[in-house]
Amino acid sequence: MRVFIYNLTFNKMAALTRACRAIGADIVNISSDDIHKSIEHLIDNSKSAKAGMDCDENISELLIFDGFNSENLDDFLDVYKGTQAPSIVFKAMVTPVNLKWSPAYLYSHLKSEIRN
Repeated sequence: MRVFIYNLTFNKMAALTRACRAIGADIVNISSDDIHKSIEHLIDNSKSAKAGMDCDENISELLIFDGFNSENLDDFLDVYKGTQAPSIVFKAMVTPVNLKWSPAYLYSHLKSEIRN
């Protein structure tokens, strides 16, 4: 299980780290260089998260869950909520449909769903 992250604030990153440790998930940083590459490419070429998250002012925070089932996701969300960190609005699980999308496109899709 991996959580791909982009543009998280310090307090959310600390809460995410705690939730990932609790369920045995790895954290993978999405760099600004990779934000327009396919999610499939990121999964195939993932590396561990590094301090100093890259930011894109047009994309707020984003989480992408790879290899999670509904139970894993529920456990993650329960631990994250228990930290009392602010919620992360833009998050999605990897699916056969979004696998070919870039994180930037996924973000725009999630954003449009929230508006509707």
